Amino acid sequence: MISPLPKWHSKRIGTLLPSATEIVCVLGLEKNLVGISHECDYPVSVKGLPSLTSSSIDKHANSEDIHQSVESLLKNSLSVYDLDLELLKSLKPDYLITQDLCDVCAVSFGQVTDACNKVLNPSTKIISLRPQNLQDIWEDIRIVAQELEVIPAYEEFKADVDRRIDYICKKVSASNLTKQSVLTIEWYGPVMIGGLWIPEMIEIAGGRYLLATPGEKALTVTRENLSSINPDVVIVKPCGFKLEQTLQELETLQRNIPFENWKAYQNNNIFIVDGNAYFNRPGPRIMDSLEILSYCLHPNTFPEFFEKYRQSIRQLNEV
Repeated sequence: MISPLPKWHSKRIGTLLPSATEIVCVLGLEKNLVGISHECDYPVSVKGLPSLTSSSIDKHANSEDIHQSVESLLKNSLSVYDLDLELLKSLKPDYLITQDLCDVCAVSFGQVTDACNKVLNPSTKIISLRPQNLQDIWEDIRIVAQELEVIPAYEEFKADVDRRIDYICKKVSASNLTKQSVLTIEWYGPVMIGGLWIPEMIEIAGGRYLLATPGEKALTVTRENLSSINPDVVIVKPCGFKLEQTLQELETLQRNIPFENWKAYQNNNIFIVDGNAYFNRPGPRIMDSLEILSYCLHPNTFPEFFEKYRQSIRQLNEV
């Protein structure tokens, strides 16, 4: 007798942000994806899937123009993103995974619920992610796994995460490393400081965060604020920007941030990393981001992480 297929086997899944797509894939359900967001680019095998969303912002614009465009849209109560209702209706997903954290990062939760009421079957299940710290990220992945009935895949993923975090913690502790002050820059036109799960990651990696509050969104700061601190390590990781985009804006970066006054600059401890792939996507690759962070704080202790992520890291003095 042929065993019946698991319940999840025929489930149709739509995702509206990159981290959701990465979560579905790490849980082994990539083949169940029927639609993704226009920003979903990992794993590369998902790129051919239909795009359920589009953006009103020119992603090729510079950081200051992007910020002004977003501010203008929000001020006029307009959405940064559009949702393709006709495509959504034709794809008929059983599950739609979205977020309720940031209207600048993805389609708003209100847009999604309105769309579902208009074009989708009432049985469509909306899974909304709203992570504010590391535990929330892992819990969101568990919730998705539970809804899609693949808890064993989550348990395997989480065991790997726990092992990797334990490795970092033990190595930091055994090396008796100095706790360096760390500033992470999430945007630079204007300058914003990484919040939410970033301070917790800095502490795990053996650092002390500056100008940030755990669990709170990015803080906008002035040049005066920045001149009042003297970080040991600076990590520039603009949200949504690939490494190449940031490298093209070094003039803006150096104009808005007083690097030359900091110990981090004098000691060549200013790192530019891929903020599109890492740090800003609350999904599986946050663990990769923690390894990158650990290398930036302790290059001599974690050289293996540089080898692993060398294509996504640059030091300011080298560019």
